[in-house]
Amino acid sequence: MILYRHIPERTYKILPVSFHPPLQIEEHPNEEPKYHCQHGPRECQLNILHGCILKKLPPKKAFSVVACLMKNFRTSFEQCMEEHESFQTSVVNCSQGQQGAKLFKEFANETDNVHRPLPFVPTIVADEPYDYYEQDDWLQHFDRKFRERYEAKFVI
Repeated sequence: MILYRHIPERTYKILPVSFHPPLQIEEHPNEEPKYHCQHGPRECQLNILHGCILKKLPPKKAFSVVACLMKNFRTSFEQCMEEHESFQTSVVNCSQGQQGAKLFKEFANETDNVHRPLPFVPTIVADEPYDYYEQDDWLQHFDRKFRERYEAKFVI
């Protein structure tokens, strides 16, 4: 999540960068969907909140709030939103309503498209098929890997 500090604002327009909470959903006819998160129901609630933050705030602001929330499992949403109070009500309404449930399903589908079950969180995928064996390199050398992919994509 440190990435958000290093990306110039103009880059978001030419190189889409997105974060998706890793979620799984189990659906059966005539039943409410069952949501699954690695660390239980509280993590599912926070993941929906993260999804709504990413949906409601501009990218750079959203990434800073999600990074703040990810510092600690007990980090306060209100504390992380202090500099973005004007968005707070819309984010909360999203996370508690149908839009949050819809986002959860979208993120669950995106998680499944990467790999099911997702063996590791966080998982980083960059314009290429998911490679489990690349994850350590991405996590240990994110800035270098990101620059390499960016330079290759834009022939810099």
